[in-house]
Amino acid sequence: MVLPQQQAIYDYWRRQCQGGRLPTRADIEPAEISAQLPMITLTECRDGEAGRRYLFRLAGTGFWRFYGDEIQGLHVDELPIGCRADYWHRVLDMVVDQKRPFHGVTKPNTPMGSHLAQFWLRLPLSEDGVTVTTILGYDHICPLETAVQPQPTQKKLYA
Repeated sequence: MVLPQQQAIYDYWRRQCQGGRLPTRADIEPAEISAQLPMITLTECRDGEAGRRYLFRLAGTGFWRFYGDEIQGLHVDELPIGCRADYWHRVLDMVVDQKRPFHGVTKPNTPMGSHLAQFWLRLPLSEDGVTVTTILGYDHICPLETAVQPQPTQKKLYA
């Protein structure tokens, strides 16, 4: 993880994994992650005749600023992000197919955020502990230069 906020959500998710099984949506207690709630999403995986689609069941209030409108109730391919929908489908497909977390950073293509960096984390949730049905997401959106502070060069130690 790049950011401490990502690490906090990941650590919380790991604590919810019991006996090698993925946590359920009910295992996620909003009060436990209240500091990150404005940038939390719950995305439902839906398989249908037209293929797999992803529906935002829940989207924190921070996404209003980012998208300029509500995204809850929309599918990923309905967001105003142009070609970035393909990117997000690939990311979400990896979470579902590999049943494990993924994280990264991208430059969003939203009307309000094309000049920002989007540090993202996607965590699988499952109703049966195995099949991914929902994805817990956390995004940290900011100017790149404010998110990553350069680490001082470490001096070499000789023994």
